[in-house]
Amino acid sequence: MKIILQLLIGGCAGFLIAYTLMGFSGINFAGDITVIGLLVISVFLIALSILKLRGIKSLSMQNFSGDAEDEAGDKKYKMFTDYSLYTNSSFILSILALSLSVITTQNYVISIASLILLIITSFLMYYMTPLTQKVYPERDIPSLTNPNYAKSVLDIADDGEKHVILDGLYKSQGLLNFSLIIAIILATIYSISGGNSQVFSIIFMAAVLLVVNSKYLLTVRNK
Repeated sequence: MKIILQLLIGGCAGFLIAYTLMGFSGINFAGDITVIGLLVISVFLIALSILKLRGIKSLSMQNFSGDAEDEAGDKKYKMFTDYSLYTNSSFILSILALSLSVITTQNYVISIASLILLIITSFLMYYMTPLTQKVYPERDIPSLTNPNYAKSVLDIADDGEKHVILDGLYKSQGLLNFSLIIAIILATIYSISGGNSQVFSIIFMAAVLLVVNSKYLLTVRNK
């Protein structure tokens, strides 16, 4: 897992360097390399997701008892969280690749490849609910179309799982706030330094920050 995270960090660092070079040159070659790099990382993550998917299915088809059953349950849980991480990361990178290919490269082949990967990752994300049922076969997992999906998920979780879920959501919310503030500051510095104006992006990020915090605080207030 640590190796995978290191690869992701290295890939993101490479992307930032390539994108910076692309910003200081009018050559589409840098843009092509950047998008292709994103697509390669996305394909790699999709492959890892499929491996985790097959691993979960394989364990689900076997019968265990006693301590072996608990160990199998832990393995399936970790495989599922890895599957979710790889799939979500690939989905985001595919969107980024598609956006950059349309804006900077205007290369139809790369755009189509990005779109195909986006569709594949969308199916993998949609499959998360059926896969959750294989991880927890004894539970009635709600459908994503359920209007009270969040409440239904908390209802079927035990106290320990609720703590983990809420802790993760709270940390994610804090990280989102920090990341958006940093993004606004960097966009402002970029605009002042003579780059293209990022006014729309700054306003949009501020609006997202306002909506996210308002939603969180109003939800807490009304409980």
